[in-house]
Amino acid sequence: MSKPGAKEMTEAEQLGFFSAMDSTTRRESLARTRLVNTRKGAALLTKGDASSDVFFVLEGQFQVLLYSSSGREVSLRDLKSTDMFGELAAIDGESRSASIVATENARLLVISRADFRRAIESSPSAALWLLGQLTDRIRELTERVFELSALNVQARLHCELLRMAKRSADGLEIRPAPTHAELANRIGTHREAVTREMRALAAQSIIKAGRRRLEFLDLGRLQTSVERLSVQAAPAEKPDAA
Repeated sequence: MSKPGAKEMTEAEQLGFFSAMDSTTRRESLARTRLVNTRKGAALLTKGDASSDVFFVLEGQFQVLLYSSSGREVSLRDLKSTDMFGELAAIDGESRSASIVATENARLLVISRADFRRAIESSPSAALWLLGQLTDRIRELTERVFELSALNVQARLHCELLRMAKRSADGLEIRPAPTHAELANRIGTHREAVTREMRALAAQSIIKAGRRRLEFLDLGRLQTSVERLSVQAAPAEKPDAA
């Protein structure tokens, strides 16, 4: 770890958490951060760790993962530039709730739990920004619970692809795109089922897939498919008792 340079300071000032602060609080908070460089494949955090630092992604991508007792990998979500992770342990002091693995070389800013909490206490705007992030996370997890409980594989995949499109820079392309096995881990199925559905979407000219590249050709039809399949999953209303 090292102190961030002028380049990293400029990048950090654009991050939502720090940009929400007044200039004095932002300057004091950034002065306490550290710069971390990590390589593809490295685990930044492991579920159950007792650490409590908070990380801000300046460059690179990560996966949030859980592993079953049998070793099965479950991918919860992706992290990219400007995203934050590690805040839950900083808030409640509990152990890490998931593992974070770099999917490409990356640079991050790190702030200690004490300094993170001090910044929240000093800046109501930063605290409100954090509440907004946590609220978005709860909404997304609620959607995923519903999908896993009520939708079939086709619908779950379409929902996940739509989420990916919304999180991409322009909503039209994902690069590097997750493998079919990684998509299967996210939606609770096997690789073969994902491959079958991806081929069907490509045949309908809704997506175009290449080597670690995924292009969305018709987001409107993908959205319509999600709405249609979700309606089909809804239980029919029971008739009134006679």
